Amino acid sequence: MSDDLALRMSGRQRQLRVTAVGALRADNAHRLPKVVLGLLRRYAPAAVLLDLAAVTRIDAVGVAAVVLCQQTAARHGVTFMVDACSTCVQSALHAHHVGYLLPGPPRRHAMPLRRHRTGTRCAGRSRPRRSGGQEMDGRR
Repeated sequence: MSDDLALRMSGRQRQLRVTAVGALRADNAHRLPKVVLGLLRRYAPAAVLLDLAAVTRIDAVGVAAVVLCQQTAARHGVTFMVDACSTCVQSALHAHHVGYLLPGPPRRHAMPLRRHRTGTRCAGRSRPRRSGGQEMDGRR
């Protein structure tokens, strides 16, 4: 398997996705900001999504390239998000104190779909006893 960096672009309705595959290292990290800047100039998207789920390795220069992409998008007034990332990318971004670029945890639904179970049970009977009525066999 080659560790060379491959960049794939796709888009729909003013939202462009850049997918990086391979290793994002010092010898090839300069390509990522150039591609993002070219996309911003040519297509003028509303948002750029960076998919780093298939990145196998990343170093400090690769992290700097991701930060540079975010800064370039901000200069053009475009939303920039890291859509997905592998565990090595996640740990590298946290180690270099740029974890704010990572996607947040999934949000909870605004209204719960069912009640939370409290675990409390009623100690009494579920149905009250009949008073004054006949018993099961018909006698009193």
